[in-house]
Amino acid sequence: MKRDSPLNLQAPTDQASRVLLIAIDAVPYGLVERLTDPELGDNAIFQGFAGPVPMISTFPSTTSLAFGGMLESIGLERSPGYECRFFDWQQNCKRGGGPISYNKLRFPWRKFFDWQSEGVTKKVVQALHLRTAARLAVKDSLAAFAGSDKDLYYIYYDLTDLIAHLKGPEGLEPFLRYLDQALKELRSEGGRHPYSVVLYSDHGIAGGNPLRNVRKDVKRTLCQAGFSIARRIRGPHDVVFVPFGLVSSFVAFTHRGREVDVATALAAAKGVDFSVANDKAGLRIVNAQGSARVLHRPRNSGEDFYAYEPLSGDPLGYAELSDAAGSWQPDSYWFEATRSKDYPDALYRIVRSFNLVKNPASVICSTESGYMFGAIRTSILSRISAGRLRWTHGAMLKGDSLGFVMSDTPGWRAPKALRFSEALTTWG
Repeated sequence: MKRDSPLNLQAPTDQASRVLLIAIDAVPYGLVERLTDPELGDNAIFQGFAGPVPMISTFPSTTSLAFGGMLESIGLERSPGYECRFFDWQQNCKRGGGPISYNKLRFPWRKFFDWQSEGVTKKVVQALHLRTAARLAVKDSLAAFAGSDKDLYYIYYDLTDLIAHLKGPEGLEPFLRYLDQALKELRSEGGRHPYSVVLYSDHGIAGGNPLRNVRKDVKRTLCQAGFSIARRIRGPHDVVFVPFGLVSSFVAFTHRGREVDVATALAAAKGVDFSVANDKAGLRIVNAQGSARVLHRPRNSGEDFYAYEPLSGDPLGYAELSDAAGSWQPDSYWFEATRSKDYPDALYRIVRSFNLVKNPASVICSTESGYMFGAIRTSILSRISAGRLRWTHGAMLKGDSLGFVMSDTPGWRAPKALRFSEALTTWG
């Protein structure tokens, strides 16, 4: 049978209790685990909460894809692409991006939250006054919750993503401590109805040293393999890139039938950890050491099965987990066997990376630790404003991938780990 979702909240029907769900962008599991350690005594935050539980994000481990995947379980429709800027297969062109479309071409998950910061301009102002903006966000959002009659109330803090990119995980500690104190004060004030709180993040953050942009090497390697960088796909040699921010993953769109060829070329570029693309039999993973195939056998009832079949080499390091090359194992086996690996829960995440959006990529790439991918102009602007970027997310690696979930919901027992699709469940 399928794995049950450990977080099973039910919408209250008798007005006896409420649930406050707080999404905090880019907060890594390791940081929250450290700050909630009981050995810290009175300095530990979120006392009385169960967890934290490592939450394994989507691949790419980016915000739009992660929240789309997390909220899919409660009926949210798929987003058109991996980010606000995306490739539209039907129109054969890039769409979205920029301040205007950021607000007008709203992805479904952005319309979902009851409270969130709004607008690109506001984000720029926030970057200049991070601590003040963080305190105001917490104050305003909790006041909005206190004044609401909704049984389920959803808050989203995106400011933490900016803090994490600029200052790294440790820069998030003041925000988390302030949120902890604000929640205590709100609880002490009482209210019309008791409530429980669920805290969760969408992905982690990784880095530490100045990150190197692989974009030039990727384009050079692709052109040397006989492909052309294009805006539209008109022929078998055209490849379209859709960069979004400065993250440790990227997507490419190709002529039908050339996916594996492009994936093989991209895997040879400096700084690329691996690439994955559809082939006729399944999903092909390619890196500098070789290739493997991920196979998925969905079930109408019961548990899905997956197989990892090394073709030449072992890109994910999963070969030892199979009884024989390409052997089929149930989903629960792969989750338990890989949730603590360098590439946690990779088979499920790779398969889902091609069906979580309406316009899936032809090829998805993960960069090596210390590398990122993004538009050159964005990289230059980042250096001018804040210096060389040292922290980002997007890759399949554990540091990028592990967010967290914790809750003070009565009776909730924290599991060992969760995947993004289990972080929240349907209500009522």
